[in-house]
Amino acid sequence: MKRSPTHAPRLRCAAVVPSWSGMGLVMALGMALGMVLGVALGMGVGMVVSGGARADASPPLFNDAGYRLPPFKAPVTAPLPGVTTLDDDDLQALLNTPGVRLIDVYRLPWHGGLFLQDGPHLSIPGSVWLPNVGDSTLTAAWERYFIRSLDALRAGADSAPLVFFCRADCWLSWNAARRARALGYDALYWYANGVDGWQASGHALTPVCPELPEQAERPTCEP
Repeated sequence: MKRSPTHAPRLRCAAVVPSWSGMGLVMALGMALGMVLGVALGMGVGMVVSGGARADASPPLFNDAGYRLPPFKAPVTAPLPGVTTLDDDDLQALLNTPGVRLIDVYRLPWHGGLFLQDGPHLSIPGSVWLPNVGDSTLTAAWERYFIRSLDALRAGADSAPLVFFCRADCWLSWNAARRARALGYDALYWYANGVDGWQASGHALTPVCPELPEQAERPTCEP
């Protein structure tokens, strides 16, 4: 009896072709998905790095008017045009000039019309203490205090040297001297080492009280 021919080999070949095509499609889709995820992940990392860089950006050191912002206790590295910088020897030489005015600008808390002083403030003998005039920004009342005080120091001696100081590495005196220059005063000096340099040079300090602004209710200091 003659056996009928079989087409099984052709059927098996036909079944294999779709199987391989399906696997290729899966691989292609997987590669495309991987590329999309890679781009998205890269963008996310870039955004994190960019955001981190913005978060780590240093705050400004000076305001728009050019005055130093806090912290004020730091090495002073900026120039001071129109003001003569003094070292310890320079100050001693200048003090031989008649009429030198020494101006201490160390800060003192102010609240409710009063200076809040909890102890004596030691300064260079003969100096005048004008607290807070070296701040980054002055209100109208504190600017009047500054101008009124400088004019009083210059009364009858328009060319008297004005020497600003506070402590060593103190931007307050730098700000005050710069502000006096901006207000039109001349013969200005900045003693960068301040009371620290004065004391280190072997000179004594003496207690001083702050000059009172017009808005003060009453004095809170006894020398």
